[in-house]
Amino acid sequence: MAATNISLPVPTKADTTVLGQAAKSTDSTYKILYFGLHGRGELTRTLLAYSGAKWEELPVDWANQKEHTPFKVLPVVYETTQDGTILELAESQAIERYLANKYGLYGKNAYETHKVEQIFSSADAVAQAFSQKIIGAAQDKRVEEANKFYAEVLPKFIAIHEAHLAKNGANGHYVGNSATLADIKVANLIDRLLFLRPKGADEVPFSAEKTPNLWKVLEKVNAHPTLAAWKKTERYQELNAGTKNMFKF
Repeated sequence: MAATNISLPVPTKADTTVLGQAAKSTDSTYKILYFGLHGRGELTRTLLAYSGAKWEELPVDWANQKEHTPFKVLPVVYETTQDGTILELAESQAIERYLANKYGLYGKNAYETHKVEQIFSSADAVAQAFSQKIIGAAQDKRVEEANKFYAEVLPKFIAIHEAHLAKNGANGHYVGNSATLADIKVANLIDRLLFLRPKGADEVPFSAEKTPNLWKVLEKVNAHPTLAAWKKTERYQELNAGTKNMFKF
């Protein structure tokens, strides 16, 4: 979705009390600005799709748009509320938490939110390690680094998370009996680890047989109708291709 001189939506200027009231909108529409790959925009796109929100992608002309974004990094999301207010949402994890809270995926009380955050933090640490150790590895070292990661890092993650899920009743959710950001974050992580396995590397150690509780989370998240529909789109396949091309997988 490359473009030239694409202007961005202009955020509404008002104090945070006014903007906070507008943010209560239950029928907002969204425009996301991010590159043609999954990366740091993936979970935001996933949450928008999962929630059934109305959203579209803005064409990217980063050289001209960068100076007009809050932190000079992507993604940025522009929310238009029911009354026409435009809210500018920035920084990937802040966007993810905002959307999760807005669409009832952030726990029903402060303690549940804390539990969601525990899982989010744990999964994010593994995602960052994967990015550094495997995506960031030299091409001729990727298989070696991937095999070490699968043998040394993932077993600890798997053991801990299988136990947390068992403690919650092995129902395919981390917190209570309904989906939260925790489930979606972990499902996103597993999807990426499976998708970005270097050619020639060992099998990624996630399966219905080896990791039944984690696999149930993955299946439940991916079976959600609006998310499943998003993953069948031509655009999603373009993002798959863009991701592999960018990181040379």
